[in-house]
Parts: sequence; C-alpha cells; structure tokens
Amino acid sequence: MLTCFLSFAQQEELLIQGQVVDKNGHAIPDAYIINTRNFDKNTSRYNGVFDAHVLPTDSLIISHVSFFRKMVTAFQLMKNPVIQLDLDTINIMQVDVLSDKMTDAERAKENISSINFDIKPKPGGDIYTESERMNDLISTENRVMRSEASAVTYQFSPSAVVGSIIDKIEKRKKSNEYNSTKKKDKEK
Repeated sequence: MLTCFLSFAQQEELLIQGQVVDKNGHAIPDAYIINTRNFDKNTSRYNGVFDAHVLPTDSLIISHVSFFRKMVTAFQLMKNPVIQLDLDTINIMQVDVLSDKMTDAERAKENISSINFDIKPKPGGDIYTESERMNDLISTENRVMRSEASAVTYQFSPSAVVGSIIDKIEKRKKSNEYNSTKKKDKEK
C-alpha cells in the first residue's frame, strides 16, 4: 500500500501600501492598480497612495491614462513603496489659427471663378440654351458609361422563346416514336 501525503503551505496575504508619483515627485491620483495573480483592482487616492492585498510573489500593474504602464513585484514594493511613472507624451505639429474675414459665400465664388465655367449662356456669343449645354455636357462626359450600358443590354423576344419551346416539344414527340422501350410499355 502506497500512501502519499501532500501538504500545501498557504501563504497569507499582506496588506501593503504604495504611492504613485510622476518624475517630479507629484502624486498621481486615479492610477489603476491590478494584481496579476487574482486580478484584484484598486485605484490610487488623491495623494497617490493605494492599498493592495498581495503575496510576496505577486506582481502589480500600475496604469494611468497620461502615463506609461509599469509592472512591479510585491517584493520591490515592500523595499520601496514609491512607484514613479513616466509621462506618455505625443508631440503634435503646430497649427496656426488665423482670423479670416472672407465668408464662405465669398470663398465659394472665388473657387467658382477660378474654374472658369459658366453654366448660363453668354448673351450674343453663345447660341446654346441652358438645357442644350447640359445635354452636350452629358453626351460628351458620359460616352464611356453609355457604351458600357449598351453592351449589357439583352434582347428578349417572346415569340422566339415560345417558338423554341414548341420545337423542343416536337423533337421529344419524334424521339418517343423511335424509342422501342416506350412502345412496348404502351402496348401492354
């Protein structure tokens, strides 16, 4: 008979305190602290101080929106309870905001005048009416679209379809006359 005795040593959790600060030593409130072993969560108070129930082998993740995330072990935290986070900064390009006295309507007129396109007929010099100009514009600009559309059309003739169905029926009748197995079945 073989007997095994297993004993598990349960370690008790310790309550430790730490403080989260920036590189200048200012407290960071609302930092998020997560224990990776049991996923216990906590946040730092207004003075950067937080409490955590940990085992000596646990690791804590400290994160904040404005700072880089940092992972520390409970052992490191027991030796030095102050955790310094580095600022997460993004450099953006400079944007100059100037007051512009030109209204949107004036800016639109300027854009239209730079195109040099007038939809209204010119008096005396233009023989087209407005609708004729639009038809001319559509016909010249949409040649490719019209040629593609004409290539897709399919001619459908109901009389041709009915004629092909009648031809198929007549061919079946002729083939049934020459089929010997069907004649034998009809004679019986």
